[in-house]
Amino acid sequence: MHTLTNPPPVPYPARYIINPVAFCLALVGGPLICTALTFWILIPIFALVLGGPVYLVVGTPVLIWYLRRNDGEPGDLAFLAFMVMAALLVLFVGFGFATSNNDILDGGLVLAAFDLIFAPVWALFFGSIYRRYRRDFFAKPRPI
Repeated sequence: MHTLTNPPPVPYPARYIINPVAFCLALVGGPLICTALTFWILIPIFALVLGGPVYLVVGTPVLIWYLRRNDGEPGDLAFLAFMVMAALLVLFVGFGFATSNNDILDGGLVLAAFDLIFAPVWALFFGSIYRRYRRDFFAKPRPI
C-alpha cells in the first residue's frame, strides 16, 4: 500500500544511449562533408566558418537532448534544426529591436537566412552519418 510519504514509482520512458564515436564523427563530419560537396559554390565555405560555432554551441546540446529520446531520423533532425534556427532568429530579432541596434539586425538577418538553409542540410548529413556508424547496441532504447 502506498502512502503520501511513499508514492508509487514513476515509470520512466526508455532512452537511447548515444554512441559517442558515431556522434563525434557525425558532428564534425556532417558540416565538413556538406561543405566539401558544395565548395565550388563558395557560400558553404563561409557558412562553415560563420555558422560552425553556432552549430557547435547550440546544436550539440540540442542533438544530445534529442538523440536521447529519439532514433535520429535524418529528416526529423533537419526539421529540428530548422525550428531551432527559427527560434534563434526570433530571439535575435527581438534582441535587435529591444536594443534598437540596426547593425545587429542587418548582419544578424543575413546570417540567420543562411543558417535557416544550412542548419537543416548539416542536420541531414549528421543524421545520415550518425545512423550509418552507430553500433547496434545503441540503436535500441534502454529502460532507465
